[in-house]
Amino acid sequence: MALLLAGGGTAYAMDQRVLLDVDGRERVVHTYADTVDGVLDAAGVRLREGDAVAPGLGEQVGRGGAVVVRSARELTVAIDGEEPEAHRVTALTVGEALDQIGLSGEPLELSEERSAPIPEEGLEVTGQRARGAVILRDRVRKEVATTEAVVGDVLAENGIDVGGHDIVEPEVDEPVEEGAVIRVVEALGKPTTEEVAIEAETQERETGDLEKGEERTVREAEDGVKEVTVLPVLEEGEETERVLEEEVVEEPVDGIVEVGTAEPGESDAADAADAAGAGGAAGGLNWSALAQCESGGDPSAVNSAGGYYGLYQFSPSTWQSAGGTGSPAEASAGEQTMRAQRLYEMVDGNWQSQWPECGRHLFD
Repeated sequence: MALLLAGGGTAYAMDQRVLLDVDGRERVVHTYADTVDGVLDAAGVRLREGDAVAPGLGEQVGRGGAVVVRSARELTVAIDGEEPEAHRVTALTVGEALDQIGLSGEPLELSEERSAPIPEEGLEVTGQRARGAVILRDRVRKEVATTEAVVGDVLAENGIDVGGHDIVEPEVDEPVEEGAVIRVVEALGKPTTEEVAIEAETQERETGDLEKGEERTVREAEDGVKEVTVLPVLEEGEETERVLEEEVVEEPVDGIVEVGTAEPGESDAADAADAAGAGGAAGGLNWSALAQCESGGDPSAVNSAGGYYGLYQFSPSTWQSAGGTGSPAEASAGEQTMRAQRLYEMVDGNWQSQWPECGRHLFD
C-alpha cells in the first residue's frame, strides 16, 4: 500500500499541467510529456500545413508552461478595385492579419472592422487607400488623409461647414486627387453687382493734311461699361473683395486724333493736288446722298457682316487702291470723300462696279 501511494505520488509529480491555447480557446492539458509535440499529441491536436505553434515543435515545455496554436486560414484582400490577392495567415482578426501581410501602416478604409474575426473558412475584405490632401482656410492649414471621393465630403469629414456664398476651390463636387489642395474662402456677405466704366483710349495718327502742331479729332473716345460682381470675403485675416464675374455691357470706342506733319504751306498744296486728282466730274456729284445710302452718313460705320468700312463702305483693297492707309473708318470724312472721288475717276465713272445699290444717288 505504501508502495502504491509512493507510486501515485510520483505519477502526480510528473503531471505537467500545460496551458494549451488553440485559436483563442484555452484549456489545461494534463500530460507526462515534456515537449510541445507530446503536449499536442496528448491533447489530440493535429497540425495542418501553414499552422503556427509556439514554442516550436520539439522544444521543451515544463510544468505550468503554455503552448499556443494558430490555425492557418485564407484572407483575400482587394485594394482600390485592384485584382483580389489571397494571403495565408494565422491571425485571428483582420487587424492582426494586416500586420502579417505588411499592410498595418496603410491608412485604409475597409469593408470589415479591424477587430472582425477571420473564420477558419477564410474571409474576403475590400479596401480603399486614403489620399493625402491639404485644406487651407484663411490662415489655417490642415493636412488630412481621406478616402472620401469629392471635395465637399472631405470638408464635412473634417468638420468644415461650407456656407452658401463661401468660395471652395476646387468646387465641392469635384473629385479629390492625391496631394489635392482645397482652399476655402469665407464669405462675409452676399455678392453685389455694379457698373464700372471701361476707359477708352485715344490713338494719334499722323497726316500730311495738317501742318505740324495742328491736331484734328476724327472720332471722340467713348468709355465702355461692364458689370462687375464682387463678394466680400475674409482673406489673410482681413476683409477684402473677390471679383466673381465681369460682363461687358458696352464696348469702349477708341478716339482718333490726327496730328499734322506738314511744313507750313505743304498741306494746302497737298489738298490742291488731291482735288485735281479727283477730277472735276467726280466733284460735282452728290456724295452726301451716296454716303447716306451706304452708311447712314457715319464715317466710322462698319458693315455687320464685316469687310466694308466708312461713309462709302470701302473694302480694304479699294481703299488702298485709292491711296488710303489704315482703316477707312478711322479716316476723316473729308479724306473718305476725296478717296471715293478718286476711286470714281479710277474706274472711269463706272459707279456700278463700286456701289451697285446706292451709286444711283450720286445723281440725285
